[in-house]
Amino acid sequence: MFGISAHMIVKNEDKWVWFALESILPHVDEIIVTDTGSSDQTIAIIKSIASPKIKFSQVPITTSADVTLIRSQQLKETKTPWAWIIDADEIYPTSTAKECLELARGNSSEGVLVRRYDLLGDIYHRQNESVGSYELFGHKGHLLVRLINLAKLPGLHYRGDYPNEGFFDGKGNSILTHSPSAWPATKNYLYHAMYLKRSSEGSNLPMFNRSKYKIETGIGIDGIIPEVFSLPRPPLVPDPLVRRSLGYELIAQVVTPIKNIKRSL
Repeated sequence: MFGISAHMIVKNEDKWVWFALESILPHVDEIIVTDTGSSDQTIAIIKSIASPKIKFSQVPITTSADVTLIRSQQLKETKTPWAWIIDADEIYPTSTAKECLELARGNSSEGVLVRRYDLLGDIYHRQNESVGSYELFGHKGHLLVRLINLAKLPGLHYRGDYPNEGFFDGKGNSILTHSPSAWPATKNYLYHAMYLKRSSEGSNLPMFNRSKYKIETGIGIDGIIPEVFSLPRPPLVPDPLVRRSLGYELIAQVVTPIKNIKRSL
């Protein structure tokens, strides 16, 4: 380990937060976790993980600007050279987490981009990467800025309100204007559950009800399923291996062609 603090903000994420934390826990020095007002089992699940690496706090929020304030506070609390941004619906296969560390090792880069599978219906299907594909530091696909080299970016700070906040350097420039060569991207993928149900409460969704639940056929995943999905888990934690229902499949077959037509217009 060469000094990495993970940052996570949660609210009503009890279906995936245990897996997200456990998948990254072996690879970091600490995880700073802030709950912003969960009413489902999220808090109990986080507290069920008996690790001194997890630094947990609860800070109720009322506005989207409060999210950025929490992110900024987590950044100020970080004493390690690297920060690793993790959402409670992001689960890492071991191979992806190790690749992140290899790309970060040596401190030559400003940060690391991580590719993601956007899950559809279950952990066995994902959205085609051509849907909503974009370019970030010269890399194309579904990408996330996740590891940040604070040692090479003095004065790094957030600007903007959730969900449109971004990183700016000490000179006030967006990091998106920096050299693409300083931002390598992984070849492996994390599993992103933002299009799945994220809370057992259903209607009580993550921060500011940003529901992104989707029904689409998608494509099958050929990659390695995160090992954490097969670990023994507390009774509070749902089974992640359940396949999507027949009802889901039938609706997906109807709505997917319509969505594809709209995307082609």
